[in-house]
Amino acid sequence: MENYQEYFRQSGLIIKYLKGQLTDPEKEQLESWLNENEQNRTLFTKLTEEHFIGHELEVFRLLEKDTDWEKILSEIKDQEKIQVSYIGYRWMRYAAAVILMVGVGVGIYSYKHSFTNKPAEVADVKIVPGGNKAVLVLEDGKRITLDDADQGEIARQANMIITKTGDGQLVYDVSASAIPGKGGKLKQYNAVTTPRGGQYRIVLPDGSKVWLNAASSLRFPTKFDAHCRLVELKGEAYFEINPLKNRVAGKGKRVPFRVVSGEHVVEVLGTHFNVSSYEDERMITTTLLEGKVRVVRAEPGEPPRKQVGVMLKPGEQSVMSLREPEKIREISVRPVDTEETVAWKNGQFQFRDADLPTIMRQIARWYDVDVQFQGKLPDTKFRGKISRDVPVAELLKILQTSGVNFKTEGRKIIITS
Repeated sequence: MENYQEYFRQSGLIIKYLKGQLTDPEKEQLESWLNENEQNRTLFTKLTEEHFIGHELEVFRLLEKDTDWEKILSEIKDQEKIQVSYIGYRWMRYAAAVILMVGVGVGIYSYKHSFTNKPAEVADVKIVPGGNKAVLVLEDGKRITLDDADQGEIARQANMIITKTGDGQLVYDVSASAIPGKGGKLKQYNAVTTPRGGQYRIVLPDGSKVWLNAASSLRFPTKFDAHCRLVELKGEAYFEINPLKNRVAGKGKRVPFRVVSGEHVVEVLGTHFNVSSYEDERMITTTLLEGKVRVVRAEPGEPPRKQVGVMLKPGEQSVMSLREPEKIREISVRPVDTEETVAWKNGQFQFRDADLPTIMRQIARWYDVDVQFQGKLPDTKFRGKISRDVPVAELLKILQTSGVNFKTEGRKIIITS
């Protein structure tokens, strides 16, 4: 549990100031804090403006209930040294907001941000969030725009029926033809590609489920091989793999599933995991939520089983940096917040100590906008969580409150110093 004692003390003094209940010693404490630096004085001015209080409570209403500020509400009650009567229950929600902004790196705000008095330039932005948009490319090159296609059967390949469901999923009929080694003799490949501002769900021929994020593509056979199920990914996807057994061969062995992103290969039998391989992120990550996977770097022409890899346990993430020269790229493992990793799949933006370029790359992909930076970037880390359904203007206003300056030109967002 994070130590919020200093945040409690400072926010408690500000709350009592607003209520006119400061004692003389408390006035001295508050004055001492204000005199520490200009940032504290600027923050105090912001927090004590009446219209700002109302605005911030509305901003925090937009954030999900299970984010940090809800945790702080609970911790305010739990702290032995902080009595509820000290703040007053009616002030509890605002106290949480104050704590979030006073605390360095807590919430999406930080008192290290330099607040700006520049007028907002994002109010008229008419850019809406992304949605279920994708293109299905068949073996013969035929392209089917899935967001325009009617519900029901949209294509047939050999004895495989491809349908679009009412809730925006692409389903390959899981019948006898879906069992590796059975069905048609000719192996055909399909690909599903999402644009910027798009996402899509796919049920593969083996029954495995895939959530495809924006600006991504997945290539896969309409009939998997009897000994290995292999798909190729560009971009980001979340997988729930069906632990299929090779009933055709009669051996009862599970058929491995492999996700290939260039020289990066994830091997799995049956599990839940996320792979992110966007080229502009300069690294490939695999995050395991359930089960066990092996991540390897496969040399060209060498089968993955011949390579040395790393095993992941739930809650771990592998990282292969693309910044290193190809010959020395290594895969490292680190613990990770899986909720943050798959927030996109659950319809959320979620950040923990993310820098502005990282946030803006996600915004660019989801809202299909171009982002440019002018001048020196603010050296700020952000934490917060908000729905991906909000218009981009709402999201930019929240960032702008944090001291990030924007101007917009059509579908271009320009961040200025």
